[in-house]
Amino acid sequence: MKSAKVIELVAAHDIFFALAHSGVCAAFSRESNKRICFLNVSPDEVIRSLFYITVYTKGETRCRFPLFVSKYLKWPGFVEFDDVNGKVLTYSAQDSIYKVFDLKNYTLLYSISDKHVQEIKIRLLIFNRAQSHVPLKILSIEDGTVLKDFNHFIVRNAELKEVSRTEFMTPSAFIFLYENQLFLTFRNRTVAVWNYCGELVTSFEDHLLWHPDCNANNICITSDPNLVNCFSGWRCLRKR
Repeated sequence: MKSAKVIELVAAHDIFFALAHSGVCAAFSRESNKRICFLNVSPDEVIRSLFYITVYTKGETRCRFPLFVSKYLKWPGFVEFDDVNGKVLTYSAQDSIYKVFDLKNYTLLYSISDKHVQEIKIRLLIFNRAQSHVPLKILSIEDGTVLKDFNHFIVRNAELKEVSRTEFMTPSAFIFLYENQLFLTFRNRTVAVWNYCGELVTSFEDHLLWHPDCNANNICITSDPNLVNCFSGWRCLRKR
């Protein structure tokens, strides 16, 4: 396989894992910097993301046990960790089932089966958009009970805001800062902040990203939306 840039790095004790954009994932020794193995089970298997999970138990322990057991938990399905609320969300794309687990002991708390759900944010269900509104449901994060069921009406004034191409060039990635009503754009090695009126708020002239073609997997927005962490980069992988 051809070389590809690294998009994720995960370190665990004396081993670190590197995931390439091509979907190839390898483990390396931190002592010798030599490759230990590839994590791809077959040549055509593509790995989309990495997670390192530490489990603490009392008394007798087993070397390993399965987590988030699901027959169809594969791409475009996903696993999403919510450290703030101590929950794990999984999605099985084939049967359209969301499952919420307790991050303390990985026990299943409840399941959500509804093919009309377009997106879920742990406790907020966003359904397919209707003509004039978007149906929403707020759930109890502990047991999935519906706390509130309402419609978010879409208000438009037909006003069109056009930004010059010379001012706003097509970015390679967006990240929306909803609380600040702003959004970040990433193009080549530059970062800029815009408001919803299409006006440039600020740019980071003294900061250039390592990779010239950035994507959302290289960017982390902290719980404080005023802080941005940028991935610096690593060497490429080549599978032999």
